[in-house]
Amino acid sequence: MKKFLLPVDFSEGSIVNCKYAFHLAGSEKTELYLFHIYPDQLMVPDSSFPAGIDSDTFLNAEFINEMREQAEKNLIQLAEQVKDLLKKEGITNIRVKHQVTGGDPEWEIKDICERIKPNLIIMGTRGEGKKGFLEGSMAGKIMSKAPVPVIAVPELIKKVKLKNIMYATNFSKSDFQQINYLVKLLKPLKNEFFIVHFLLNDKKERSKSAMDELKIALINKNPDEKFHFFILETDSKQEVLKEFTSKHSIHMIAFIAHKTNIFKNLFRNEIRKKDFFKLELPMLALHED
Repeated sequence: MKKFLLPVDFSEGSIVNCKYAFHLAGSEKTELYLFHIYPDQLMVPDSSFPAGIDSDTFLNAEFINEMREQAEKNLIQLAEQVKDLLKKEGITNIRVKHQVTGGDPEWEIKDICERIKPNLIIMGTRGEGKKGFLEGSMAGKIMSKAPVPVIAVPELIKKVKLKNIMYATNFSKSDFQQINYLVKLLKPLKNEFFIVHFLLNDKKERSKSAMDELKIALINKNPDEKFHFFILETDSKQEVLKEFTSKHSIHMIAFIAHKTNIFKNLFRNEIRKKDFFKLELPMLALHED
């Protein structure tokens, strides 16, 4: 049975993330685990309570309890909405579970992953400047630190489509295994995979040799899949990235997330994480072995 963890914030994007999960589940039995995290560490300054009464603790506990109760109510409503959608679409192989907890998103998601062992995390992300635990900066941290692959879906995405998938490679030793994982994950959807390397230095022959080796291995392993291979030479990485994803109608970008910096090796720090977020495309963060 597949198991997908969906951190939710009760925005419209939460339902879109569930629809992504429906697509990825295919006909296989799957458990969707809806998970909401509310902040449970608040400070109330300038208290006027009498001496000897810990007013901060009192007010914090009262307010946090209200947040927890509202979060539980919202999550039950969302779970029912998802169940109604499953029923409407005639999907019978997916069951829904849900949980509310307080704490820090990074730690809580890591903890629940250790406990329920999901195959994948599917989460929404807001753009730069939007506040909340699913904002771009927090999503980036979770993508790089979570112990399982993470799909981050921009809030503006309204329609689920997963056909043309770009995998950005810097010829890591894990590329072959991770691309095969990607193929298996998306198997029912008849995808096309665009394997892309951005050439940032003059080692063209070495990059061509590495791409040829990866190409042969992938085609031999997956003879029925559609692969396209590109080495892009440019001094304007961000511009070419935007142009490439538009030209080939890319629906999702996949890459290996490094714990220190998602794109440290891929772009040598010349493109930061927020540049990928600006593309407003779903992103799948895989991990080194």
